[in-house]
Amino acid sequence: MYQTEVTRSFFFPVLHSPATTKVERMASLFGFGSNGNGQLGIGSDEDTSVPKRVECIQDILDITHPVSTREASIPFHCFAAGGNHTALITQGSRRLFMTGSNKDAESLLPEPSQVFRSHELTLGSGPLSLPPAQQQNQSPTRWCSVACGWAFTVAVTEPESKSGTGQRIYAWGSGAFGELGLGPGTTKTGPRAMPIAGGVFDVEEGSDRSFEIVKVAAGLRHVLALVKEHLPGSDQHEPVVRTFLVGWGSNRQGQLGQLIRNRVKGTPGTVPVPFTEKELRGKIMEPTRIQLSRDNSEIVDMTCGQNHSLVLFSDGSVYSSGLHKYGQLGPSTLAQEENSKDFRLGFERVVGLPYVDSISCGWNHNAAMDSRVEALAEQGGSIIYMWGRNDHGQLGNGVPCHVVDGVTSSIPSGIVSLRIPNTGESRQGHGNSRRQSAKIASYSCGSEHTLAMTGAGECFAWGWNEHGNCGAGAEDQGQEKPKDVPAPRKVLLDVDSPRPGWVQGGYGSSWVLA
Repeated sequence: MYQTEVTRSFFFPVLHSPATTKVERMASLFGFGSNGNGQLGIGSDEDTSVPKRVECIQDILDITHPVSTREASIPFHCFAAGGNHTALITQGSRRLFMTGSNKDAESLLPEPSQVFRSHELTLGSGPLSLPPAQQQNQSPTRWCSVACGWAFTVAVTEPESKSGTGQRIYAWGSGAFGELGLGPGTTKTGPRAMPIAGGVFDVEEGSDRSFEIVKVAAGLRHVLALVKEHLPGSDQHEPVVRTFLVGWGSNRQGQLGQLIRNRVKGTPGTVPVPFTEKELRGKIMEPTRIQLSRDNSEIVDMTCGQNHSLVLFSDGSVYSSGLHKYGQLGPSTLAQEENSKDFRLGFERVVGLPYVDSISCGWNHNAAMDSRVEALAEQGGSIIYMWGRNDHGQLGNGVPCHVVDGVTSSIPSGIVSLRIPNTGESRQGHGNSRRQSAKIASYSCGSEHTLAMTGAGECFAWGWNEHGNCGAGAEDQGQEKPKDVPAPRKVLLDVDSPRPGWVQGGYGSSWVLA
């Protein structure tokens, strides 16, 4: 999810200056699409193609917020959708709310819910847990990131200091592929949150190294964590902060990439022992460091698809690893023989993609965008770059991008560029009517569909629509059942005065803040 402000996320980086002219208005959160377990939070368990207001949202969020005619504040710090459950972290209090299925304890609610609810989590035993006496007297937990997979949830508390001390990471739910990160002996947590304390996060007592977990992201059965490592300085050197990736769960398709084996605690030596390919393409049961060809470059974001992953670096480049059956890894500089394989075990640069500052993954398709002011001016509006599977119209009606092969002619790169018409901005007086395409305020890839919101507050959706997750029902299309939406289609929202907000795609589900 991306917000201009989405993970995408997650935290929602604001990419334009704060408003100067402020008015008060009431914003609404809408949900539509797959809802068989109440995961939309709309107070029912029926699918809907008509966007419905999320129940009780006014009670848990400070959703009356100052806005200008150009932007809206986002009341979520983080929002994550899983197989049949959903989680959000509020912007101010950093409280965690969940809704949907609890069949495998993935929401840790006393019972399945059709609305977002919060309760103090029952924390399991382990080295990262608080003593019982402190648990009784502690203030409500403040969370900084949450990720949901098929039937599990991983969440991270806020650190107590800038160096990451006092931070804890928990998992709950069910996962037989290592996605809980709790080691080979634990595939179910039961009704409690269990601390993830092994692997990379098992720091020896007295060590002068410290970690800060910035963000977690989850695919169907794998997890990535973006980590800042704080290294102490010396008389000759300043303290160093560097970023790296940690992963666990299924790596059958290479979605975690190449891994560096964690050194066994208490053993001598610092040189990691390499994994065999058979070990790599298995279940990674505890947090393990991911080897990247650009370890000295700053990682600014990462996101997970069903069986692949993307990493965004500070120079605007994107790297991919995992399943490549549908072209979801994008073109690379590897030999044709390597590019034609159904999977790749290792992160390589996506070639042909220009500078981007945000990324989003669907199950088998991706989106990326450059939101810089100078890019908008040069491009004549926002361009969403998309690649991967397109059997349901996930890529919309994008125009193929080309790269020069250096010898004969330009060849298709497998990436398409998609623009949203600027009709809303022109009609409502936002922006330049001569702009070729609308400015995108937020976009997100769902499982097999895509959402975007323009600077005029208009929401568009395209792709797979079996559950009405593109906002189009059978009656709208004159069909017996909903059909896929092959090109961006406007989603009708019950709001009086549209303003730019936020969108989030899930597993056949969609949410829009407007």
